[in-house]
Amino acid sequence: MLRIFKKPEIDFIGFRKHAFIVSGTLIVIGLISLIVRGGPNYGIDFTGGSLIQVHFDKPIKTDEIRSSLAKIGMSKAVIQRFGTASDFLITTKGEIGIDSTGPEILSVEIDPNPTAGAALVTVKTTVSDEYTGGSIVMVVEMSVDSAVAPGEGTVMSAVDFFDSRREAASSTLPIEWKPGETHTIYVRAEDSKGNWGDTGSAKLYVTAKGVTSTPGELKEEAVPPGRSEARDAGLGLGMGQYVAEKLRADFPDNAPRVDREELVGPRVSKGLQGKAAIALAVGMLAILVYVGFRFTLRFGVGAVIALFHDVLITIGIFSIFNREITIPIIAALLTIVGYSINDSIVVSDRIRENLRTMRKTKFEVLVNRSINQTLSRTIVTSLTTMLVLVGLLIFGGPVLRDFALALLIGVVVGTYSSIFVVAPVVIEWERLSPSKKIMMR
Repeated sequence: MLRIFKKPEIDFIGFRKHAFIVSGTLIVIGLISLIVRGGPNYGIDFTGGSLIQVHFDKPIKTDEIRSSLAKIGMSKAVIQRFGTASDFLITTKGEIGIDSTGPEILSVEIDPNPTAGAALVTVKTTVSDEYTGGSIVMVVEMSVDSAVAPGEGTVMSAVDFFDSRREAASSTLPIEWKPGETHTIYVRAEDSKGNWGDTGSAKLYVTAKGVTSTPGELKEEAVPPGRSEARDAGLGLGMGQYVAEKLRADFPDNAPRVDREELVGPRVSKGLQGKAAIALAVGMLAILVYVGFRFTLRFGVGAVIALFHDVLITIGIFSIFNREITIPIIAALLTIVGYSINDSIVVSDRIRENLRTMRKTKFEVLVNRSINQTLSRTIVTSLTTMLVLVGLLIFGGPVLRDFALALLIGVVVGTYSSIFVVAPVVIEWERLSPSKKIMMR
C-alpha cells in the first residue's frame, strides 16, 4: 500500500478538545443558519413545483435552453432529454411570479335546489387557477345574498386537499328562510400567491316540503364574470405556456410546443420529507446495532455521533450557501453515512486488534497509535475519492454540481470525524465510566 506517512506519531488524541470546539462551532453555525432561513432550502422534490415537457421542431442543446431560462430566473431548472434530441423535460421549483389573477369559479351547485322543505342544503363548487395564473388553489369561501370582502366569507372544505390548480369544495348551509324566498350564494377563491378571483354565484330557491319546482323563475347556473374572456386572452399564463413563450422568443426558428405540464403538489412533497428523514434515521439505527455488536456499544455510539456530526455539518454548509436539498442530495447524505462509517470501522478495528497485543499500553496511547497506523490508508482513500468528486464538481454541469459538492464536503468531514470524533468520544466515555471490556490503563 502507498504510504504517505511512514511512521507517523501525531498526537491526535491530545488535540481532541480543540477538535470538539471546531466541530461544535461548525454545527452551531449551521443550526443558526437553518433557524434564520426557516429550515433547509428544499428543492422541487420536497416543496412542489412544475414539470413541463416541451418539443422543438429541430434538435437543440440543453445548454441553449438553460441560457434562455436563466433570463427569467430559472437557471436552476432541471433539464433532461426525453427520448429524442428535440424533446425535453423541464422541472422547476415553485412558480414564476407572474400570477396576479385569482382562481375562477367554474361551477356552483346547490343540493337540493329547490329546497323542498330540507333543513340543510349542500353547496358544491369547482374552482380553477389553470387559466388565470397557474397557482395552487388554497382557500374557497362562500357568502349569502352579498359578495363579502375577500377573507370574510364562510370557508368551504376541499373534497380531498387544496394541493392543485383545480379543486372541488363543498359546505353545508342551514335553511332558515320562509318558503317562496330566493337567495343568492356567492363563491370566491384564493390562490397560493394570495390572489382572490372574481365571484361566481347561484340562486337558492326556498320551497315548502315536497315542492320541487319554482313557478315563474328559472334555475340559474353560476356564471363567473370574465371567465371566457380571461381564457381567450391568455391572461395569467400557466408555467408551461409562460416557458414556451419565452423559448419561442429566443428561438423563433425552432419554436417549442408544450406537450405536457404537471404540478408536484406540496401534499406529496411533505410525504417525501418524512420518508427522507426516516431513511436517514433507519440507517443510523442499523449502523449503531452493527457497530455495537461487532465492537462495543461505546464504539457504536461514537460512530453514530460521528455520522450525525457529518450530516449536520454538510446540511449546515448547504444552508449557509442557500443550496437546495433535493432527492440526489439525500442520496449523497446516505452515501456520506456509508463512507464515514467505513473509515470509523477501520480505525475501530485497528484499536480492537491493538487491545489484544498491547495490553499494558495506556488506552489513550493505544488509540492514538491505532489512528496513526491507519492514517495513510485514510488519507489515500479520501484523496482518490476527492479527485473524482472535484472532477464532477467542475465538469459535471449544474445538475450534478450540488450532488458532487455534498459528497465532497461529506468526504472531508467524514475523514476528519473518523480521526477526531469516534475514538475521542470513546476515550471521554471511558474516562468518565470505565468499562469491563476496555479498562483505562
